[in-house]
Amino acid sequence: MTVSWTLADLEAAIRAGWSAETSEPADLGKVAWNADNPAWGQCDITALVVQDLVGGDLVLGEVFLDGRQEGYHWWNLLPGGIRVDLTREQFRRGEVVTPGRVVKRPPGRLRRRWDEYQLLRRRVVDKLGPLPGVVLREDGRRLVYTDFGGPGAPLLALHGHFQDGRSYGPLAREVGPRWRVIALDQRGHGDSDRARAYGREGYVEDAAAVLEHLGLGPAVVLGHSLGGVNAYQLAARRPDLVRALVVEDIGAVVDDDLSYVRQWPARAATPDRFLAGVGSAAEYLAGSLREHPDGWGTAADVEDVLESQRGLNGDHWADWLRMPTLLVRGDRSGVLSAEHAREMVARRAGVRLVELPAGHAVRAGDPEGFGGAVGEFLGRL
Repeated sequence: MTVSWTLADLEAAIRAGWSAETSEPADLGKVAWNADNPAWGQCDITALVVQDLVGGDLVLGEVFLDGRQEGYHWWNLLPGGIRVDLTREQFRRGEVVTPGRVVKRPPGRLRRRWDEYQLLRRRVVDKLGPLPGVVLREDGRRLVYTDFGGPGAPLLALHGHFQDGRSYGPLAREVGPRWRVIALDQRGHGDSDRARAYGREGYVEDAAAVLEHLGLGPAVVLGHSLGGVNAYQLAARRPDLVRALVVEDIGAVVDDDLSYVRQWPARAATPDRFLAGVGSAAEYLAGSLREHPDGWGTAADVEDVLESQRGLNGDHWADWLRMPTLLVRGDRSGVLSAEHAREMVARRAGVRLVELPAGHAVRAGDPEGFGGAVGEFLGRL
């Protein structure tokens, strides 16, 4: 993950976010929170926010005072055995903390302290800007997402092939703070790890895992191209996680060939030189390139994307279910025809079609129009 802040910046932002409002109520019953000991009662949600942003393990120890257990203490263990304990200083009455054990973070919404956790995380976002987060999948893969923050309702954004979650920055600014945009780097894209396979089920399960990890469903799910199919298939298979859809320029039947990307340069000395070799895709790829040891190129592996496209092709009408949906089409799109878009509206109630002056990448071709259409749709929910 590429971030503009350091661990020292993260620590400062977390410390600035502590208050009586984020303190553990049980601890407040023992000692009142005050600015002279701001870490008091903050250890659990602090450890969760640290793990959200830098990964690693959660560690749980027991707290004893005068030989009697008083409670528990949480901290973080980063890769390489680095211990991060931002709240150890809170113990000023002679408490003793046991060595602790690594514990697995429970999935989904916290059963307690959820509001305090969200408040602290939101304060950190306000200090540092959009924050990366990590979801660790069962096979050990890392899924990275960008949390653009804010107190609003959740909106999960899923990009198309070769892009990443950072591409949703302009939209997040357009719809925030009423909507909190969470933009996933889908498998094999951006900073997320490559996968062994790129079939339909894997993508849908990844999107569900992010919403469950953050405990934010049901959410609006917005997707472009690959992400659009992933969005409406997530709605079909996990309706408990989705309240509405925004589908950008992709149909219910997909039949596309991306083999032309093999003609792109593998690497180039600079981003501009790489973009000069990809023709009309330059506008679409700008902002999603990465610097590799041998030069600049796409973050996603070309052969992985071709496998993904083969899995994306097919008839998906069975997953195009009734749900409040905004379908956005570029009027110069070579992927979603006007005829097919109108059929998608006719065959499912609750679908609104907007056509904008753009190609397949609508939000790149007409960002103002796209943001306005999405904002209007969200305002009706």
